[in-house]
Amino acid sequence: MKRMPLVSRSSLLAPPRSAALCQRWRCALLALVLLVGAPAHAQIDEAAAERLMRGSGLWDQLGSTAAGARAGIEAAARHRLTALSEEEVQRLLRATDAAFAAETLRVAVRGALAARVPPDQVEPLEAWLGSELGQRITALEVVASRPERDSERVIRAGIARLAQAPLVRKKLIEDLVDSTRAAEVITAMTINVAVAVQRGMASVKPDGPAAPVATLREAFASQRAQMLQAYRGMTQALFAEMYQVLPDAELARYLEFLRGPAGRQFLEATMQAMELALVDAAERLGSRLPAVRPGSNT
Repeated sequence: MKRMPLVSRSSLLAPPRSAALCQRWRCALLALVLLVGAPAHAQIDEAAAERLMRGSGLWDQLGSTAAGARAGIEAAARHRLTALSEEEVQRLLRATDAAFAAETLRVAVRGALAARVPPDQVEPLEAWLGSELGQRITALEVVASRPERDSERVIRAGIARLAQAPLVRKKLIEDLVDSTRAAEVITAMTINVAVAVQRGMASVKPDGPAAPVATLREAFASQRAQMLQAYRGMTQALFAEMYQVLPDAELARYLEFLRGPAGRQFLEATMQAMELALVDAAERLGSRLPAVRPGSNT
């Protein structure tokens, strides 16, 4: 599994009220937790890293990250979760497009990924990603990450599908969620992105009205267990719907790949690379936010 959602809200500083808005920021996907530090030098060249990004669908998903963020902001505005005026919303959307520009994210992830993928894993990774099953799974994941996808409908459909699924199927879905650490990753990314936005705001207006970073982290910490539980259920539903066309035997093969050395290391390398790139983008967005509301923030 290569991608994880990010969270969007009108203030970009509070925990999400809707799992659907979190899915809007998915970068794969179905997106991310800080793991271990990067090696001091690249382990593979960036050309190889880009091949892995393209083969895994990550390249395409990063291309729609800004659109996903836009969709979350627009949904918040539609549901009146924001006090911003229409003009301010448009400024926020332009700031989001700039902060999460596809080329910027792709370059950042490519470099970080090159520093984390062991050279001896490139061949088995390309063999899996180039296989017929690997290509079909990537296609399913890319479609599922598109921002125009109706996340609320997908989650409802996934919940209904899981309720009717045999125990074997339910166990496969649960194991996929566990192997990708999806709930933990989404929770960590939600917190890290919100904090990064706040850091960016503080960098241009340290005396602004928003809560300090430490206070924000404390607020999230008190809700972490609740967030984990909610995201676990959400991710199980999303996976159930996303992989519905795959029979149990093919899901089991995918799970075997994810648990193997190549899949496990690529997953961790991807999460680290995404963490660095998306948190940096969120901090850039935060630095642009004071200009969104000239009357109150400047």
